[in-house]
Amino acid sequence: MSFIGFCLAEYKRMELGLVNQNIGYSHIKPRRLVRPVNVAAGGTIGQYVPFNFCPRSVMLFVIHKGHDDDLGGQERVLHLISDIGTIRLTNDNCFFTDIHADLDYAEQIDDFTRINELDLERIINERYWSDFKEEKQAEFLAFESVAWHTIRQIGVKTQAVAEEVSVLLQAIQHKPEVIVRPQWYY
Repeated sequence: MSFIGFCLAEYKRMELGLVNQNIGYSHIKPRRLVRPVNVAAGGTIGQYVPFNFCPRSVMLFVIHKGHDDDLGGQERVLHLISDIGTIRLTNDNCFFTDIHADLDYAEQIDDFTRINELDLERIINERYWSDFKEEKQAEFLAFESVAWHTIRQIGVKTQAVAEEVSVLLQAIQHKPEVIVRPQWYY
């Protein structure tokens, strides 16, 4: 295993021929590779590293329920945790959306004075979200890559996975704190 020190956007991962374990719907990834971005560095959504604003994402629920494109379930899904300010110190080309970024009517916002327009308490971090599924999927996106040293924590579901991740982190310099948070999963 080699470590490159970055979280890469889907298009960059494909360009470099890096293999990954897909956990999302395979029909959405190609759409994101062509969906235009009109703010930040432009390009397409697939050229950005996406982050959810919350644990227990809608996609994690889909994984929990099982879908044809997922091969492993949610047990080994990691939450890479950072914050907008830290990532923006190393990447000037970031934006956020008010709903799932792949939707035609998602607003792309690179004016971070508007970040408080997202309702983190009542909608995005809500445990039960069937009435506002699109809003729960608001995204923060960073162009091309996110430096590994900006990741503060790695959230996992079980102690066993935490131990595996800790062993992998021994080989690299930056070691985010590994935290066990079963409540972040379904």
